[in-house]
Amino acid sequence: MYLSLSDPASLIGLAAIALQLSLTVGVILRVMLTRHPPGSSFAWILLTAIVPFLGFILYLLFGERSLGRWHARKLRKEMRKRRQIFRHIMHTEAMAPEGYRNLSKLATRLGKFPLTKRSSLRLLDDSDETLTLLINDINNAKELIAMEFYIWDVGGKADDVTAALIRAARRGVQCYVLVDAIGSSRFLSSDWARMFINEGIHLEKALPVSLFSALLSRADIRLHRKIAVIDYRVAYSGSLNVVDPHYFKQGSNIGQWIDAMVRAKGEIVASLYHLIHFDWKVLTDSEIPFPEFKANDNPEFDLPDQATVMIVPSGPGTSNDANQRIILEAIHRARRKVEIVTPYFIPGEALALALQNAALKGVEVTLLLPERTDAPMVNYAARRYFDDLLKSGVHILMYNKGMLHTKSITIDDELSMFGTVNMDMRSMHLNYELMLLVFDKEFSRKVSQLYKNYSENCSEINLFLWYKRSVWERMKEGASYLISPLL
Repeated sequence: MYLSLSDPASLIGLAAIALQLSLTVGVILRVMLTRHPPGSSFAWILLTAIVPFLGFILYLLFGERSLGRWHARKLRKEMRKRRQIFRHIMHTEAMAPEGYRNLSKLATRLGKFPLTKRSSLRLLDDSDETLTLLINDINNAKELIAMEFYIWDVGGKADDVTAALIRAARRGVQCYVLVDAIGSSRFLSSDWARMFINEGIHLEKALPVSLFSALLSRADIRLHRKIAVIDYRVAYSGSLNVVDPHYFKQGSNIGQWIDAMVRAKGEIVASLYHLIHFDWKVLTDSEIPFPEFKANDNPEFDLPDQATVMIVPSGPGTSNDANQRIILEAIHRARRKVEIVTPYFIPGEALALALQNAALKGVEVTLLLPERTDAPMVNYAARRYFDDLLKSGVHILMYNKGMLHTKSITIDDELSMFGTVNMDMRSMHLNYELMLLVFDKEFSRKVSQLYKNYSENCSEINLFLWYKRSVWERMKEGASYLISPLL
C-alpha cells in the first residue's frame, strides 16, 4: 500500500498530517517560549500530542492568562488610579504587629491596598443568618448599594435578596450589581434580571464569553469575588454567593453548602468599594458611570470587633500570584500552628512543599477538606498530594456533613486569611479573587473556633489505611493529577 500524489485522498491525508504536525510543534514552541509552570507546560504538550487538533483549540481558548488588549489597557489605567487614591499605602505597613510587618509590606506592594486599623469584622458562620442580615441592610439602605458576586442564583433566600434590591431601587437607592457571566448565567437569563433592568438597577456581567472574545482572551478566567457594599458604611465578603444553600445544587448529591462571611465596617469598606469600582471598569464594557466613594474622615465601626485588616485582590494583570505569595510567606513564618479550610485543594509543588516543611519543623499543620465536592476530578487530583503530606506529619481531616465551601487559613492564632481563595491553581493563578489579611488575635480565635466546629464532623485520614486504597483509586488520582494544571 502506498500514497499517490495524484490521488486527491492521499493529498488530503498528507495535508492533514502536515497540519497536525504543524499545530503540535506550534503549541510546543509557544509553551516553551511562554512562562508556564513546568507541570502546566507538560500537560499542554501531552494533550496536544495525544489529540492535536482539539489540543490546539483548547490551548487557544485556555492556554494563557490573556485578557485581551482592550481589557489590559483598561486595567493599566485603573491600576494607576488606584495608586493615586491610596498614595499613603506604604505608611500603613507599620500598623501590623511587629512580627508581621514584613508580611504586611509584601501584601501592600502586591495588593496595592492599605492596611486599615479603624475597621471591624463580624464573622458569620450561618448562611441563613448572613442572608437575613444582608437583606436587612439592603432594606435600610438610603443612598447606594454596590454588589459583585461570582454566582447570583434563583430560589429561596436568594430571591429574597433580589426582591429587597428591587424595593431599594424603587425607593430611589442607586443600585449597581456586577455578576460573573458564566457563574450567574441562570440568573442573567431569568425574569429577575429583566426586572432589575426595568427597575433601573444597573446590572452588568463580568467577562462575557463569545466566540469572538474567546479568540482574543482566555475564556475560563472568571470573577470569583463576593462583595456587597451598602451606603458606603457596611460591607460583606467571604465565600458565600447569593445562593440559598437549601436550594443550591441540591441534585448534585454532595449535601448542603457550608459557607462563612464577614460583615465589615470602618475603613476597610472603602477598599472593598474601590475593588468593585475597579472590576466594573475593567471587566465589563459598561458605559454607565460608577459613583466615586464618599469618603468619611471618621468612619463608623464596631469597637468589640475591631481588627487590623487589609484586602489582597489577585487576578490577571495585577501583581502576579499575589495570594499564593502571601500564603507561602505566612506558612513559612508559622511557629506553632497552621489551620487550613478549603473546598478545592490542588496546591502545586510550592505550596505542598511549604506545608510539608512546616510540619517537619514541628508546626502543627492541619488541612480540612470536604469529603465530596461538585468537582470529582479535583478531588482525585487533591488526593495525589496526600501521601507526601501525611508522611511529613500534616493532619488531613475530611468533612462529611455537606459541601464545605469556606476558605480560611489561621497562623499561630494571630494571623488569618479569609475570603474567596481556594488552595488550587485556578484561584492562585487565574481567577479574580479576594483575600482578607487580618492581623488580629481575637478574629483569628473566632476563625479557629469555626475550624474546630467543622472538625467535629470530620474523620482524619490514617496514613497506614491510606496506603491500602485500591489500585483503581490510585490510577484515578494519577490521571487527574496529570491534567491538574489544566483544571
